[in-house]
Amino acid sequence: LLRPFLSDSRLQCAMRVALAGVPLAAAGRFNCTPVVDVPPPKDVTDLHPSHVSIVMAVGDSITAAFSARSDLNEARDISWSIGQGTEDQLTFPWLLSQYSAKVEGQSTKAVLPNDVFDLPHGDYHKKTDHMNVAESEGAAHRGSLDEQWAYLQENFGKYEDFDSRWKVLTVWMMANDVCAECNEPTEQGKIFPVWEAKMEEFLENATARLKNTYINVVSTLDLSNIARIQRSKLGCTIEHKYIVKECGCIDKGNSTQLAMLDRNVHFFNDRLHKFASDWYGKLQQQGRTDIAIVTQSFMELIGPTLDYRFLSKLDCFHPSASAHEDLAIGLWNSMLCTDHRKGRCGMHFSPDLPVTCPTKDSRFYTGPDVIPGPPPVGILV
Repeated sequence: LLRPFLSDSRLQCAMRVALAGVPLAAAGRFNCTPVVDVPPPKDVTDLHPSHVSIVMAVGDSITAAFSARSDLNEARDISWSIGQGTEDQLTFPWLLSQYSAKVEGQSTKAVLPNDVFDLPHGDYHKKTDHMNVAESEGAAHRGSLDEQWAYLQENFGKYEDFDSRWKVLTVWMMANDVCAECNEPTEQGKIFPVWEAKMEEFLENATARLKNTYINVVSTLDLSNIARIQRSKLGCTIEHKYIVKECGCIDKGNSTQLAMLDRNVHFFNDRLHKFASDWYGKLQQQGRTDIAIVTQSFMELIGPTLDYRFLSKLDCFHPSASAHEDLAIGLWNSMLCTDHRKGRCGMHFSPDLPVTCPTKDSRFYTGPDVIPGPPPVGILV
């Protein structure tokens, strides 16, 4: 087993040889060149993609990749943040694997949701999901963060040297908590306080148990745009008017309700930034140099010009396979955006977003939380 985080000269030499042999794809949207001889990290602020060897993800049906291939399966093998991916279907773990000699934890197979009548509970397929513990219909207020943390812990012992290896944990748990918040400010309701408390509890558990871990907390796009896309296609309009009911007022809400929904998405996103800001200070006070909690906000305020290609053809709701690739690149680029995060490093989330190519000197962002400015008017996303 290669351990790029160790300083032993023989292991470093082996790491360089292995990295030199990692195949780098030239097809599709990835056209980066190899990076070798990256020194082991001194701490989390020195983390390069080549240092990461384990991936984990927590979330809902988006991270479970339900209907990404426009069928009834969870296409977990191509999930944006945790699927194994291919050179023609980029995922975050696949991008990591172009720099790291070994990446483990990816989900590897498309599967049907477990026990659809009891979702989100129990939607985990241990033989192929591995560290993708996301559950369709997952939500903090439904107990999903508690359940998924338990699934993660059950898997830690399956990976050699788990504690000492560098890991990335991506958490996107918001859509099913906010999408029914259409009639009043969410802070006046019952769901937001539960989401807030469960998120804090999850981060407390993760920082207490994990070492050498970079934690992404991912904010959300304006969900009214999903309704706009649905209503722009006759088939989707009929499907969601008469057949399918998904996620609060997105299906049938009026303009006032959808405006309130977006307002509440922004409120949740702002709280996510506060989590990252607060934990930045806490971890510094605790002297923790092996862990970081960072908001990845590449989707904030994005959506007005998204079109039907972003959604599954089956349900006109969940992200399509191409959208999963876009999300993977958005996450990757955001993590590598270190110099101008308020301006999103000039890389605004879009279907043709190029992949940031890390150099030997690139590092994942670990500084203070930054709330991004709005994307430029007229940007095509």
